[in-house]
Amino acid sequence: MLAILVDAAVKKPVSNAFEAAYQATGIEFFRGSILLDYLITLAAIAAVSWPAYARLIRGQIFSLRQQGYVEAARATGVPGGRILLRHIVPNALGPIIVAATFGFSNAMVLEASLSYLGIGIQPPAASWGAMINDNLHQWRIRPYLVAVPAVVLGIATLAVNFLGDGLNDALNPRARASGKN
Repeated sequence: MLAILVDAAVKKPVSNAFEAAYQATGIEFFRGSILLDYLITLAAIAAVSWPAYARLIRGQIFSLRQQGYVEAARATGVPGGRILLRHIVPNALGPIIVAATFGFSNAMVLEASLSYLGIGIQPPAASWGAMINDNLHQWRIRPYLVAVPAVVLGIATLAVNFLGDGLNDALNPRARASGKN
């Protein structure tokens, strides 16, 4: 709901500012509403979803800095920056990558939802949600016009989630140490 509010509240003033900048400068970059729709929608999604990542990263860092190997490195006089780069970041990276890829797939679904409601990406730009909404009235005659974008969105979100899980398996030092790879 907050993404809807941010997107709807910001789109018109920013669009007017870009149009004024185009009128003043004549630069074509400021005229393109397609790029502006993407930027505003993605910024609205990012604005409402960053606290979860901040909480996750903070929790991972606080959890890992209490581990025995970090305490041992600190006791032997290893500098804090090296402890961070050698011990904390590699061990925190796996859950963060999984959360980021899961969040990316959530952002894809949220963008499609916003576009379905007519708030997100506007035609002629491509969006799975807009495709579903545009063809919803033909559901009984041509169901593939609605089903194909919905299935492709589902497959894309699953693919991104599997990619994140695979990256976690490849980059997680704890999984490598236990022989799961």
